[in-house]
Amino acid sequence: MIIPVVTPVINWRGKINKKGTYPIHLRVYINPEPYRYYPIKIPLKIRLDQWSGRDGIWLKDNHPFAFEINTKIAEIKSKITELTKRFYMQNKSINFYIIDREILRKGDRTIFNDYFKNYIERPPATVNLDDITWEKYRACLLHLNNFQSKISFAEIDETLIARFKNYLAGLKGQKGKMVPATIKSYFDKLRVVLNHAAKKDRFLDPQDIENYFDEIKITVPTKREGQHLEIEEIQKLRALKFEKKDKSLERDRDVFLFQIYTGFYYNDLQILRKDQLHNDIEYGNYIISERDKNGRPTIIPLFKFPYATAIINRYNDNVPDNNYLFQKNTFIEIQVYNRNLKLLAKRANIARPLSNKTGRHTNAQMWIRFGAERPILSKMMGHEKEQTTQNYYKVGLREVIEGTKGVDFSKLFI
Repeated sequence: MIIPVVTPVINWRGKINKKGTYPIHLRVYINPEPYRYYPIKIPLKIRLDQWSGRDGIWLKDNHPFAFEINTKIAEIKSKITELTKRFYMQNKSINFYIIDREILRKGDRTIFNDYFKNYIERPPATVNLDDITWEKYRACLLHLNNFQSKISFAEIDETLIARFKNYLAGLKGQKGKMVPATIKSYFDKLRVVLNHAAKKDRFLDPQDIENYFDEIKITVPTKREGQHLEIEEIQKLRALKFEKKDKSLERDRDVFLFQIYTGFYYNDLQILRKDQLHNDIEYGNYIISERDKNGRPTIIPLFKFPYATAIINRYNDNVPDNNYLFQKNTFIEIQVYNRNLKLLAKRANIARPLSNKTGRHTNAQMWIRFGAERPILSKMMGHEKEQTTQNYYKVGLREVIEGTKGVDFSKLFI
């Protein structure tokens, strides 16, 4: 394993200025990479005659902040030394990305709560999540902080994780206590961050993490049927009339109908681009896109829903420089959107609850109800299960057209 060489230096650029005072950097060398310099935050820059460069007493006593700055240099050097030890013990190579994360990390590096916060604020380059998912990470950290504000890595074991599960189970939720599905969602986020701390930063043993979570079972009840709308209920929504003061409700009704037509979630529609909307000369509009959640490609035959074109024309963003299909003000906070859907359900005399997810469930059930073939539905829904992967490359627009020929929604007035 190559050991980084760390050296505090003054005025590493070698430039002379009028004031004659200069900053300090840590010069790090990992053979064969070029030197990298990390700035040391200091309260007052240093004259060349105040710099000794000797280990532990880099600044002479003739600088007013010599003790503070020497302590700061020693602290950051120690971070890199401890990091190198962790990786050396694991027989793993160290690189500048790992050192960057360690030096730029805020808070106490021995405290998991601080590590979790830094994971959210500076996620790994390979992690690309939507805002809703990051909000769940932040909620998980909030609960973790309320459970125990400072959890050292040394404390983490199956007992602590079991205690955190029991803590979550005792919290209030929409249905009294926090439901198992919500607890599992938080535990999934907790497990991701713990695994990253173990596999990438060597704070823990990856196998220990697996064992801790294997000991804890969270049973999530099977999703109940009936989470979709029936045709009559979609007709009621489509038939609603709105006054001028209710334009926001009309907008959200239209967006929800577009969810039903496409099977997209709310955040999928927000990032739908103009270049993903296409027009077939024989059939009409269709979408070639990918879901925000998993990046899986989808082909959506919008031509099966006549009102879809009216929605596009009504909310289309006509600004040439904007790549997104819909105007920005078409969308609101997801919590407000879900509340408005409940108001729409009340207006349309729909008893079942409406939410962002209802549109996608309804889309799938409609296609199944009217005879769409299974591989075609997989392509339209952007599923990622292994048994349907082979269909991603075999199903194109022509197959979608042929596979849905027997389905006709135009006479349903939805």
